[in-house]
Amino acid sequence: MKRNIIFIVAAFLTLFLSASCGRQCEYERISYLTLYNTAYDVREDIGQLNIPVLINNASGAEVQVAVKVEGETAEEGVHYEVVSPANGILTFSGDTDSLAVVIDIADDFIGEFILDKNFFVTVESMTDGLYTGAFTQAEVNIVDIDHPLFPFMGTWKGQLESYYGNGTYDVNFKVKSAKNDDTYSKLVVDAGINPYFVLNGYNKATYEAVVSGDYMTVLADQPCGYSDVVLLGFNHVNPEAADSNSDLVYELQEDGTLLLKTAYGAYTPSGRGYYELYLGGSIFTRQE
Repeated sequence: MKRNIIFIVAAFLTLFLSASCGRQCEYERISYLTLYNTAYDVREDIGQLNIPVLINNASGAEVQVAVKVEGETAEEGVHYEVVSPANGILTFSGDTDSLAVVIDIADDFIGEFILDKNFFVTVESMTDGLYTGAFTQAEVNIVDIDHPLFPFMGTWKGQLESYYGNGTYDVNFKVKSAKNDDTYSKLVVDAGINPYFVLNGYNKATYEAVVSGDYMTVLADQPCGYSDVVLLGFNHVNPEAADSNSDLVYELQEDGTLLLKTAYGAYTPSGRGYYELYLGGSIFTRQE
């Protein structure tokens, strides 16, 4: 008898849930605005910059987005000029889901060292039913091409070979000038130099580097942003060699490429071992 009751109850619940789902199990499409990117590094000779503003799941109705452009070290009318929207409002028609904030970058200072300048672009919904996504502000950094360290700056691409026989890793990293650097000898390198952790979604760190002549040195023992893992260089393929615990050294070549002089790895002090080791000798090309 108890078994029959259980069966009847289970059948009733199945019918009830099926009927309920037939009436209510519909996903609501939410329209929201977002920026395509949150950071732009542009040369001062770029001319004009377009910053895409996107409407995801557009409802088909006209919507408006407020755009605010504010300088931090850059000054409007001196280092940049907003072309569109002139009134600070982007209007999306029902069949449009992408528009751009258009900004002219001044070329008045080419040939003059004035340091990098930056400003911020912020977007906000002005229409009921249009929500604001996570990416609502973009920082634009105007790169001074007359900076003494400009030959090291930009996006570099290449491949690193695994010491452990795991093949090669595609590498894509950015180098930019360090803020508040009165010596003009410091750089900031992003997480891309540690591709193993980039691929696994852990490495969010940036690394301090210094330049002397044609050499860029990324200092050893800097944290990778995951647990206690740090970057650690060594001059031989044997990590137990006497000259382990060295910095990472890149040499700027006459053809404008970067040569990795030292091998290095993602080292965990608590485990006294490497997650991955990368061999030296790789060549990186700057992307214009």
